[in-house]
Amino acid sequence: MEAGCEIVLGQNFVPVNVTTVDTSADDYWPAISADGHYFATTVSRRREYATQEDLMVFRKDSAEHWYPDSVLTKPLNTSYNEGSPAFSADGRYLFFVASDRRDGLGSCDIYYVIRHGNRWSQPIHAGAPLNTRFWESNPSLSADGRTLFFVSNRPGGKGGMDIWKCRVALQSDGLLRFFDAENLGDSINTAKNEMSPFIHPDNETLYFSSNGHDGVGENDIFVARQNAKGQWQRPVNLGSGINTPGDDAGFVVETGGRYGYFSSNGLEQNGNGREIFKVELPVEVRPRPVVCFEGVVADAETKDPLRAVVEVIDLSTGQKCQSMYADDVTGKFSVCYPVGKKYGLTVTAKSYLFESYELGDSARNTKVLLQKIAKGKKITLRNVYFTFNSWQLQPESMPELKRLGRFLLEYPSLKVVIEGHTDNVGSAGYNQELSEKRAKAVIDFLLTGGIAADRIGFKGFGATRPMVPNDSDANRALNRRTEVEIE
Repeated sequence: MEAGCEIVLGQNFVPVNVTTVDTSADDYWPAISADGHYFATTVSRRREYATQEDLMVFRKDSAEHWYPDSVLTKPLNTSYNEGSPAFSADGRYLFFVASDRRDGLGSCDIYYVIRHGNRWSQPIHAGAPLNTRFWESNPSLSADGRTLFFVSNRPGGKGGMDIWKCRVALQSDGLLRFFDAENLGDSINTAKNEMSPFIHPDNETLYFSSNGHDGVGENDIFVARQNAKGQWQRPVNLGSGINTPGDDAGFVVETGGRYGYFSSNGLEQNGNGREIFKVELPVEVRPRPVVCFEGVVADAETKDPLRAVVEVIDLSTGQKCQSMYADDVTGKFSVCYPVGKKYGLTVTAKSYLFESYELGDSARNTKVLLQKIAKGKKITLRNVYFTFNSWQLQPESMPELKRLGRFLLEYPSLKVVIEGHTDNVGSAGYNQELSEKRAKAVIDFLLTGGIAADRIGFKGFGATRPMVPNDSDANRALNRRTEVEIE
């Protein structure tokens, strides 16, 4: 064993067998979607002279129990072996590993399927450089969709099975492209085997199993975190409450960070081999808190679902954190982000006005109704902020205003009016002047981005057009707004 890894001792770990997902066969490598609606496992059954590995997908019912979903499970399995499932954060992509398929490059290759409503697409081979003629398995996609962690014994590693990562690009047709395979390096990998990586939706906490770091059994579960520079810190062993003298692997953690799921053959000696367990984690080894924003995108008039682009922006830096498509059958989407920062969400679709939201530190579920571009329709710019009692734009407003600028460049024939609104605090004359100056500030920004002056006008309405009664701080905040009307 390699020295130097901390071990969490003395914790009151009490793993509980998740009987609703266990079978009488071997059950291992669990996966849970970030929204908590789906669960998947690998099941290994004895078939005459060999074993057969298959995938099982479960849904959560209203009583918070898992039940098998044959509609989703059936298309995934063949007479060959399938296993090691992993969901994307939005639940629309399911990665898995299959062996000995005709389109495979090696003995085990990584595939994925895309969910459309209540069905999966045909399996899609992930291609090179993710797959090689060597052994690839245990995929795990980061919540931002940009990095896939996996295990391989390809050349260039530290020895045995190593954890690697690939960059991922989402294409306009929904397919994924993988490139730049990279070994995670000495802080994670050893001369022995590192397996079953799971990157939490916080995008900085990695759980994995290893028999090369200090442990108490055959394979132990560890956690490692990235620092501000993106470097992996020294792994921490989760301790004897979870790790046994047997084989403990496949550790995944639900989005809230409180509970983890894993497989073990050393916790219950009942003859069923490996089983799935759930355990509450101590604070020391929990990931950073994450929340999810779930929504459904639909046409505002017909209420038909839309395949829209959903983006999450870090308002403090202007950087795009996530980009995905809403389900083309249901319009559903789900985004996850760490608490403690200011994020904005934008939903766009061709020939529609965009919608934006401020993402807070609590989970939300909303229906996003997109309006067709037409005279008199309005956009509320929910992520445009001004300094108190001023028309000075705050830096967090820039991503939203740039989004508006791109919209106007995309539809060059449109003319718009920027409208400023205030709450009822202060005199009518003061609020009228403030609303006009704030609308003018938005105009000035757009002009610097190349929008022609004859396409954009502005008006101030002061407190004369409230959205809601000015009877609380929350309502007054809603009434202090900037809107865009199509002329």
